[in-house]
Amino acid sequence: MGRQANKLKVEECHEIILKEFSKFREKRPIFEIPLNNFLMSSFAVFALKSPSLLQFEQHFTEEKTRRHNLNSLFKIDRVPSDTHLRDVLETVEYAQYRPVFQRLFSYIQRSKTLEQFEFMKINGQSHYLLATDGSGYYRSEKVVCDCCMIEEHFDENNKLTLKFGHNILAGSIVHPNFRQVIPMCPEPIMRVDGRSKNDSEQTAFRRFLEDFKREHPKLKIIFLLDALYANGPIIKLLREYKYEFIIAVKETKSLLFMLVKEGETTGETQFLETSFEFGEKVIKTTKMNYRFANNVRLHQDKDSPFINFVQVKEVTEWIGKKGRPERIERNFTFITDILVTKNNIAQLAKGGRTRCDVSQKLVQFEGRLKNFSATRFTF
Repeated sequence: MGRQANKLKVEECHEIILKEFSKFREKRPIFEIPLNNFLMSSFAVFALKSPSLLQFEQHFTEEKTRRHNLNSLFKIDRVPSDTHLRDVLETVEYAQYRPVFQRLFSYIQRSKTLEQFEFMKINGQSHYLLATDGSGYYRSEKVVCDCCMIEEHFDENNKLTLKFGHNILAGSIVHPNFRQVIPMCPEPIMRVDGRSKNDSEQTAFRRFLEDFKREHPKLKIIFLLDALYANGPIIKLLREYKYEFIIAVKETKSLLFMLVKEGETTGETQFLETSFEFGEKVIKTTKMNYRFANNVRLHQDKDSPFINFVQVKEVTEWIGKKGRPERIERNFTFITDILVTKNNIAQLAKGGRTRCDVSQKLVQFEGRLKNFSATRFTF
């Protein structure tokens, strides 16, 4: 039996972050406020859930008690103005943030917290779910830098408008039973070296994989991805890195769904049905109808990879307040590299659906991140 997990201590996490921030290179020749204060202030904005940079500045410069709390929790001696904070953060090279994530992850491993996030064992080895998604955190029609992505928008009068912005590919270790996640270092999606062509999420994902493998070579991962990654090159790349995957796909008239349908008559496609009840005052019944098949071609190309197919249709029924029957139906479809059986299909489907929950949280987080809308980090 393994050692019991220790509770993560906020103070120790803050010490790790502050120690790593102290190693950041200072580019300003003359300054009054140390770079540490800018970095810790930007971290405190999110840690304390401040609505905006401006309100953060006002709250912690107007009241003595709050200033004391900020100093004791985050070691911030002086809160910079919101404009000054944005200007200084733009000078910080993005690569300097990577060690911060690595040290925090090492602390999570040492405390045995990571073990709680084990999703399933494959060949006797613990595997963890890592959900990734792309998001935008800066948009403007006027302010632009060399790294900005350029988007063309046409209005109803066919008038062209250019929008400039920065996107990012975020990844976190997740678990269906936990609301908490363990974030990995995100990967910027940007234009580089003066190129006119925009970067893409898949290209950023390739860089994310390379860095992740280098920093965590022994970690066994099941990647949770959306339909954008349901293609041969990405699946081949994941297999080269020896990572498993669960990729959400949309039901279409493609070869994949045709083969799964044909398998229903040959017995290659199998079914499983389960049901359960929940609720106290209002009893609801949920039926889970699973359909799965193994070793199916993804598409018609001669180099098409063979994958495994998982589909779950969830139907929840109950009697509403007015005595009327109510019904909610949801459908989820995934492809995976993991052999699907009746023993693990429910677990795989549950894992795949975890990404949907994380994506919703990412949308909420993106709204708060846009409070930094004038901040464009240097990559």
